[in-house]
Amino acid sequence: MFQLDTTPQQPGRLWSRGLALGKLGFGRLFGPAALLGLIGLLPTLYFAERLGDAALTRKRLLELLRSPHFVADFLLVELLVLVCASFVNALIIRQVERTATGTAASHELRYALSKLPALVLAGILAFVTLMVGLLIAALVGGVLGALVGAALGHGAAIVITQVCVFAAMAFIMVNLLFFQFAIVLDSKGPVAALNHSCALVFHNWWRTFLVLLITVVVVVLCAVVVMLPLSLPLSVWLHSLDGADSGRTLLVNGVLRLVGTAVFTPFVVAIVYVLYRDLKVRRATRSVPTASIQA
Repeated sequence: MFQLDTTPQQPGRLWSRGLALGKLGFGRLFGPAALLGLIGLLPTLYFAERLGDAALTRKRLLELLRSPHFVADFLLVELLVLVCASFVNALIIRQVERTATGTAASHELRYALSKLPALVLAGILAFVTLMVGLLIAALVGGVLGALVGAALGHGAAIVITQVCVFAAMAFIMVNLLFFQFAIVLDSKGPVAALNHSCALVFHNWWRTFLVLLITVVVVVLCAVVVMLPLSLPLSVWLHSLDGADSGRTLLVNGVLRLVGTAVFTPFVVAIVYVLYRDLKVRRATRSVPTASIQA
């Protein structure tokens, strides 16, 4: 039986508890996680089929973009991925909640389907927010880069611009991390879920970022350890491509990402779930003194 903490915890404790929760529910989460990886493979399958065995060069990419219906079809595939992935994510989050609280599953498909419109709309709003934020960061970085580049050179200007864009991307993504949890677990609407996620992260951005950073580092290290024995066979199998990306290499990389998604998603979602619960406890703790003063 998994015991959720009822008091705020340190990042290391949150990460270890999330790992334990993911291990406990791995058997029930592996199937939906594998389905999520398969859904994420759809754009790669479409792109690889259009590319074939030809090398992915700038000229070939421009030819694909100019071909009839390519962009429209690709956007439709991405929309399909958003809808299907949102549905599966709702199932995974719901199952993690069931595992953590020890409650029995009941009408999971119907429940996830009822949350689908809000999840899709919130996903679109989050994407638009991210794009606008990156555009503003690129403009600010360009101005700062031009000022710095006048003194330190063109290379410094590029670095400044890239740092601004990366910082904006990290800031926005961390702030919007919990909108799916807010919709699935707390029945928030699309806009309310985004606001709720930002409110939870407020005053706790670095704590949230640290837990995510630990997770990413561990996942990358595990992937490197697993991929090293496979690197030689893959290089022999794909030797004729001379390292150039093609439809075949994109497909191989996509399958590897599918496997990684199936294996790591149960743990990642469980860690984010534990972090979500901790931030809710912290926010409730902060609101208690305020309520006492007002009373």
